[in-house]
Amino acid sequence: MKSVIFSTVFALLCQSTDSYKTFECVQKDEAPSVIPVAFYAYISRTFKALSPYKPFIFDAVETNLGNGYDRKTGIFTASSSGLYAFSWTIHAAGTHHAGSSGSQFGEMAAVLTQNGVAKGSVYADTEKQHDDASATGFVILAASKGDKFQIICPMAGQGAFFSTKYNGRTSFSGYRIA
Repeated sequence: MKSVIFSTVFALLCQSTDSYKTFECVQKDEAPSVIPVAFYAYISRTFKALSPYKPFIFDAVETNLGNGYDRKTGIFTASSSGLYAFSWTIHAAGTHHAGSSGSQFGEMAAVLTQNGVAKGSVYADTEKQHDDASATGFVILAASKGDKFQIICPMAGQGAFFSTKYNGRTSFSGYRIA
């Protein structure tokens, strides 16, 4: 992002007892020079429910401006202090996939943590076959440089979860607002 500088120059004439003096005044308004920070990642395949406190690993990264998102750990690290917006979505499957079986279908929670502290949560639950469910969370949080954000599963889930281009992506995204 380029800084934009606007300047206004004008002359003031002031009368003194001896002569006229000219003063030049310059006003500069600068937009802050901030490197954009934004990421969007999703899980690249349909998957079974996670174990308690296991992190979601969003391994397919579409956008990673500022390189704050780590596809191996599922953690986003704030590169600068500021105000950030985050969104995450889970898609519970009402059919068996990825090795799930039995009479239970997709059910799981997904919690956004900031430095290990829960800041937002969603829950998706399918009750019967072909009864798919989705849940999306959105929060705006103040962050300090180095803060870590991650989506975890706080409870034992069951069944399977979609992450396909047709059934919906289980995803995580965020960006720096200010």
